[in-house]
Amino acid sequence: ATTDGDHITKEHTRPQAVRSAGYKPVRVMFYYPNREQAMRIQQKLESLNKSANGEYYYAEAAWAYINKRTGVDLLGILKELAAERMAEHGK
Repeated sequence: ATTDGDHITKEHTRPQAVRSAGYKPVRVMFYYPNREQAMRIQQKLESLNKSANGEYYYAEAAWAYINKRTGVDLLGILKELAAERMAEHGK
């Protein structure tokens, strides 16, 4: 999927807006893109979050962050559900 100019602007201003409202910006990405342009965009978003004293988690670190914050192993649950589906439907 592509990202239009309005979406890019929102993503660039969001961390500072969250910080200005008195909250800590935290971005959680359960995957990390493999296209070079998309990786550059994510690196920029990580930089913007950190410059607003925020946090940025992606891939394995994102799953670990959710587990640490909630005590729920969301990735483990999803893997169990996928295994059950494979066992039942062979897909």
